[in-house]
Amino acid sequence: MQDLSVDQVIALHAAIIARDGGDGRIISEANLHELVFRANLTPDPVDRAALVLWSLVAYPAFREGNCRTAEKLAIGILAQEGYRIPGGDRAGLGDLARGIDTFVVEPEDITAWLTTHAKKEE
Repeated sequence: MQDLSVDQVIALHAAIIARDGGDGRIISEANLHELVFRANLTPDPVDRAALVLWSLVAYPAFREGNCRTAEKLAIGILAQEGYRIPGGDRAGLGDLARGIDTFVVEPEDITAWLTTHAKKEE
């Protein structure tokens, strides 16, 4: 699995903000570095995607766009290893992100959801 970098996360976030609008400023570079450090220590793609989704929403690094960036990052991590989330199921990632933001979704909930919905392409 390819290591994640802070620059990759920032570039993805910048592209999302450029497309959708919003305040793209970084509010916690430490949160970005912690996210990348922990993600790169997590070899399983489902666990890594769950960690990234949880971390960026629960511990925001940017003023705006953390949920959107976390969702795209999780999808990208899974895709790197041949997994995909069918189009109709992708809305569930947004539901998870909102649940994290409102303190009703825990990391294990994300892992369970991804295990059920992320399909390995053959």
